[in-house]
Amino acid sequence: MTLKLLLAEDDQQLREVLVEALSLESFEVTACTSAEDALDAAANQHFDLALFDVVMSGMTGIEALTTLRRHHPNIGIIITTAFATVDVAVDAMKKGADEFLTKPFNLAALSVTLMRVHAERSPKSVLDERNNDLIFSALSNPIRRSVVKQLKIHRKMKFMDLCRVVGIEDHTKFNFHLRQLVNSGLVCKGEGRVYSLTETGLQVHSGMLQ
Repeated sequence: MTLKLLLAEDDQQLREVLVEALSLESFEVTACTSAEDALDAAANQHFDLALFDVVMSGMTGIEALTTLRRHHPNIGIIITTAFATVDVAVDAMKKGADEFLTKPFNLAALSVTLMRVHAERSPKSVLDERNNDLIFSALSNPIRRSVVKQLKIHRKMKFMDLCRVVGIEDHTKFNFHLRQLVNSGLVCKGEGRVYSLTETGLQVHSGMLQ
């Protein structure tokens, strides 16, 4: 997936380095030398992310935040500066910045930060919310949480073996719980009633441990 990034940086050398590095990371970068030029670009096209320096000739990156957010309510905004103070960071966050980075920053870490901010800013679809509700409901029961833990340990298990390790003698009751896990997308059922965790199930299990 290519994300459209609006860059406002008046340091030519850093601007060129950022454009080259982020382009290699599959970002489509529109580079500007001032906040004013960046806002003009934002008024005419869509951007997923913005990377603005604080100190530039003319309008500062922080001063541009309100207008930028008005053009693109869901845009992820990262502010950068070589002169970081707590007051500047707080001001940036209050005016709509999602992240505040102090120069010099690691380019690899910058790419990860951009992707994280975009993921956090992306509107969740109705389907995503429904899936999250199903997962939450599935994990609200201790029997089903135990099934997820056992499948993480054993990877694949037959129905009867799962009954035994989870400690449920009522097979009808246990089958109901397994159906809930399958319907939520956490567990998949294979041939011979062999059960295993899906990729989502593995990720959710990791979250349960945190």
